[in-house]
Amino acid sequence: MTSPSRDEFLSHVHPPRTHRNADPPPGSPTKLTMRYRWRELRPWAVKEEAQVYWDGLSNGDKTQKIDESPEFWNVAEQMLRALSQPLTSEPTLKVPFAIAFQTPHNTAIQGLGAEDPHAEIWSEGSQLAKEPIGNADFIMVYEGKLTGLVELKTWWKVTDTEIDDVRAGPPPPPIIPDDSNDRPRTY
Repeated sequence: MTSPSRDEFLSHVHPPRTHRNADPPPGSPTKLTMRYRWRELRPWAVKEEAQVYWDGLSNGDKTQKIDESPEFWNVAEQMLRALSQPLTSEPTLKVPFAIAFQTPHNTAIQGLGAEDPHAEIWSEGSQLAKEPIGNADFIMVYEGKLTGLVELKTWWKVTDTEIDDVRAGPPPPPIIPDDSNDRPRTY
């Protein structure tokens, strides 16, 4: 069997993962004592940005053979189907992410003359000269340095309305009428 090209290898599309109960129980699966908040949320058009990046690569880079079996995606699909644990918390997303994204990403970029070398996805950073302060779900590492973080989130527990509320910021303070002179006051 011949090895696939980068284009053939990276053209694989996984079927979307779904929550087995369709409607998960409410509440956060994260019960940490230390809480952090995002200051802002911005949509990331990852599919569109990846396509723009891919379209900018040369045909030589896309057709470069990689050292991987043509059966890789069949094995990956079997592994993903074999996961029986419900994907209802952030830790349960790590193995499927590693199978579907970390391993194929790192395979496609390794030492085969890629024109645009870039970061590998690692599961932790204890081997870096300067260790990360916290524990991200995955990290991006380039030339032995931390270059990015990957935080997995359970997508089915956040609604579009909740995201829009965060983007809009806190509501304005209530206006309460002042009985003494009938003028509204803001508190």
